Amino acid sequence: MAIRIHLERVETELFCSSKWWGDPDFPTDMEYPTYPVEEDGESYGYPLTFLCQIDCEDIAPFDPENRLPHEGMFYVFAAVDAYAGYDSPIPNGPGEWPKGQVVVKYTRHINFETFHACMLVDDED
Repeated sequence: MAIRIHLERVETELFCSSKWWGDPDFPTDMEYPTYPVEEDGESYGYPLTFLCQIDCEDIAPFDPENRLPHEGMFYVFAAVDAYAGYDSPIPNGPGEWPKGQVVVKYTRHINFETFHACMLVDDED
């Protein structure tokens, strides 16, 4: 199955909608994905970059064989900070990346009342 992606700028609110970049809209019990890093003797979870979220209803017409869920939301995260020009403790290059540096999450239902935009902030907010 091949899917063509058509991008267009919109002025509408994209909360709980398919979108690229920005902040993901999570259920309250979903954790933001991180990758374990050890740096200067310290271990911590480095947050992966949010790439997109896809409302499964949007892709259902392109899945006549029902290989994917037709409700809920997919989220895609990856360790792409270095590609975007940011300093990153995860120096990825061409080729296969270690497991856990690309994460796809899924939630079965979308609920506008209980979901929240998950915004990452640094130590200084």
